[in-house]
Amino acid sequence: MCSRIGTEKSTEAYWQKIERLRMELLQADAVVIGAGSGLSAAAGFTYSGERFEKYFGDFAVKYGIRDMYSGGFYPYATLAEYWAWWSRQIYYNRYVDIPEPVYEKLLELIKDKDYFVLTTNVDHCFQKVGFAKERLFYTQGDYGLSGRNCRTINLS
Repeated sequence: MCSRIGTEKSTEAYWQKIERLRMELLQADAVVIGAGSGLSAAAGFTYSGERFEKYFGDFAVKYGIRDMYSGGFYPYATLAEYWAWWSRQIYYNRYVDIPEPVYEKLLELIKDKDYFVLTTNVDHCFQKVGFAKERLFYTQGDYGLSGRNCRTINLS
């Protein structure tokens, strides 16, 4: 089935916005970046679907967990199960390289600018590709920084 409405017209406004952003970046003296999970998802760090099944399929079968996010809140019966989940979660979402160069491309756009990044991402992707540590504020911590993402659980 074909649409009678041309896609060229519908994408024209989109490309105009991209061009405007490019021009603004070229002219800017400083840039503040606000980033959340969508940036990492675009880079391939998805918390569900094929990636979840590949790395957490055993948890899905045993506990009925459907994605990495909700698995972090599951009421595991033992500390061993709890840390089995979290050690794997941290490994695959902080220490494994991201599949797509989204962060690299972003850095390339702003590398010569005075920039600052405010992010809720805990996956360390900004630092891994070369964003300066002193220009980053992780509002929710970082999986690799001891104690910053820990929570207390009561197993009694």
